[in-house]
Amino acid sequence: MPRRGNSAEATPVASNFELAVASAPGFTERLDRWLLTHTPLGALVRWVARIPAPIHAKLLAAFLLVTLLFFAMGAISVEMIASMLRQTRLLDEAHARVDASRHVEHALAMQMNFTAMALLLKDEVTIGKILRENNRFNSTLARIEQAAPTEEREIIQRIRAVQEEVLTTVADIANLLRDGKAAEAMTLQQQTGYPLYERIEALVTAMVKLEETRMDRLRQSVEAAHRRAIVVIGAFIIASILLALSLGFVISWSLILPVREVDRFLGHLAKGDFSPTMRVPNRDELGRLVASMNQMSRELSALYEEQRQTAQRLGGLNQQLEAVSRAKSDFLARMSHELRTPMNAILGFTELLLDNVYGELPPSLREPLADIHTNGRHLLHLINDVLDLSKIEAGRMELALGEYFVADVVATVQTSLRSLAAEKGLEFEATTQADIPAAFGDGKRIIQCLMNLAGNAIKFTPQGRVSIQAERSGDTLLYRVSDTGVGIPKDQIENIFAEFQQADAAISRDFGGTGLGLSIAKKFVEMHGGRIWVESEVGAGSTFFFSIPLRVEERKT
Repeated sequence: MPRRGNSAEATPVASNFELAVASAPGFTERLDRWLLTHTPLGALVRWVARIPAPIHAKLLAAFLLVTLLFFAMGAISVEMIASMLRQTRLLDEAHARVDASRHVEHALAMQMNFTAMALLLKDEVTIGKILRENNRFNSTLARIEQAAPTEEREIIQRIRAVQEEVLTTVADIANLLRDGKAAEAMTLQQQTGYPLYERIEALVTAMVKLEETRMDRLRQSVEAAHRRAIVVIGAFIIASILLALSLGFVISWSLILPVREVDRFLGHLAKGDFSPTMRVPNRDELGRLVASMNQMSRELSALYEEQRQTAQRLGGLNQQLEAVSRAKSDFLARMSHELRTPMNAILGFTELLLDNVYGELPPSLREPLADIHTNGRHLLHLINDVLDLSKIEAGRMELALGEYFVADVVATVQTSLRSLAAEKGLEFEATTQADIPAAFGDGKRIIQCLMNLAGNAIKFTPQGRVSIQAERSGDTLLYRVSDTGVGIPKDQIENIFAEFQQADAAISRDFGGTGLGLSIAKKFVEMHGGRIWVESEVGAGSTFFFSIPLRVEERKT
């Protein structure tokens, strides 16, 4: 018998989280158990469970925490991208300045070439080309100066100063050429012009090297920023994943553990053990649920104890009732058996007297003797009903199975009750479906069932008609007894087949009867594996139905 106890002496199902996961057999469960017992996550789970906040608030807080981490990662990523864009823009500007420096070098080279051509050709047109290249040189240098850093601007100023000297030298060469002094112009170019061009070229080269150095630094800075962005974003991603996993683990286990406690607790209740109680740290809805279930367990324990004591008392009463019922059945069986013999003798003697076997019967005695015979037959029928009922209740009633014909059953009932219906002036009809084959069952008991139903119909029908119908539906026989009698109230239909039951006391007084016929008919129908029911309307009559198998199996007996 399951162990049960009072809640005052209850023992806890579990007092810690280790026991809550002790039965976990799989790898995942073992990992969860290890994390709960050997890492700070177990303490964190208990701490979260103790927070006096609703479950949805805890879930929302965990979601917001992960969301904030993603927002922080996004903000830092945007800042890094902006920094990389700034450095890329500076790198593009440096590229542009290097290209412009190359143009300056090209313009300088063109000036040198045109100067040499002017010395060779000794014409003014070439001098004009030198001036155009000088203008291109100055405009390109001015464009570089606009975006150049301070150290480059100093070089540009020095280039401008040297370029002024170059222009002066070019002017002097042009004047000498006009005066026809080509040799002196060549000497001036070699002694003054070429050194000036070399100085400018050296300054431009220095400026280009500065820009290239700056570009290298910018490239390295961009690469470093790129690597740093990868590291930071990767760290944020890993941190976000770890935080999400940790929060998911903590929140889920703060909910799972109480649910496991409840599951184990309900398992004990299902086995009838009300002694365990649950202890969880939760101060949320689950905590309140656990408290309510502990209270329920205490109340169930008290109710069970009360029920157990009541069951013991009822058990004793049932034994007494069974003994009384057996005694009643035995008494009725013996009494009915003892009454049948003298009653049969009385009926036999009255029949002999009515048949004038012992001589002519005086007319004054014939009617009283006929009444004695009629009431004796009624009493014998009642005795037979009581005897059948007692046998059924005692389990000693068996069906005598054999083949029978439905038409013979209906004809027997009609013949037996025709005179009774005629005495009341009732129209009495009986019809049987023509193609019903031979049936297998207890024909005598089926006649008794149909006789009880038809007899009741005649008894409770003051005027009108009573009909019996029998038909086949597949492997089932359906019998129907209809009348136009008093009918049965709706609230009495459920009890009409109970023993010693009639619709109401007035019917019993007006029409007589003990109320055993329908009960016996119901039991015989059920022994055949069938069912019986009624449809009725007060003042319009009733129709009783019962259906049984066409061929009753032996095991149903």
